[in-house]
Amino acid sequence: MLKKSTLLVTALLPPLFLAVMSFHYLPKLLHEVLGILWGLAALLHIWQHRSFFASLGRGRWTRQRLLITLVDFLLLALLLVTVLAGLGISNHLLKDFLPLDWRRSITLHQLHVSLPYALLILSGLHLGQHWQGFAAQLRRLLPPIELPGLPAGLKWGLGLLVVAVGIYGSFLNRIGDRLLLKHIFATPATGEPAAVYLLLLCGVGGMYLLIGRKL
Repeated sequence: MLKKSTLLVTALLPPLFLAVMSFHYLPKLLHEVLGILWGLAALLHIWQHRSFFASLGRGRWTRQRLLITLVDFLLLALLLVTVLAGLGISNHLLKDFLPLDWRRSITLHQLHVSLPYALLILSGLHLGQHWQGFAAQLRRLLPPIELPGLPAGLKWGLGLLVVAVGIYGSFLNRIGDRLLLKHIFATPATGEPAAVYLLLLCGVGGMYLLIGRKL
């Protein structure tokens, strides 16, 4: 049961995150509700994998382990800052409990709208680095199904397609400027229909997932 719940939380995190990032297309109240649900799911995910922290003092530190740990801690730090900044500028759920100065803070707004793009990159790397464990856990929980393997050429083609969409999505979302914390609200990507915007985000996340698998 614990493994099933752990896998369920892990599987829910990406779609919840994509929904939260699609705030341009959602009612603001729904965005706040989804944001809190995603934050709680992320904290539950961390709790379910708390053995990671206990293992830090054991074993040999290889290059791969160092990279995994660096990505995980950066992801955790930015997650906390993003969620706390979002709570600080809440205009609906927490409006009556927060000072007006917080809700009007340009710094908090800037962190909250920029850091999710860094989270998208780090989440892709994180999932890619842990992909083998996630896939193995999934295979143990699902009924055995024999699926034909994909030809190597098709795998490469799909990988190149994901990378192409990821690069294009990075430009349309102005992710470089986002990471520099430039003041940006709308981008060419947000002018697209919601389905296209989500596809671009998936391309960016998928590109870094592929990179994470190679690290």
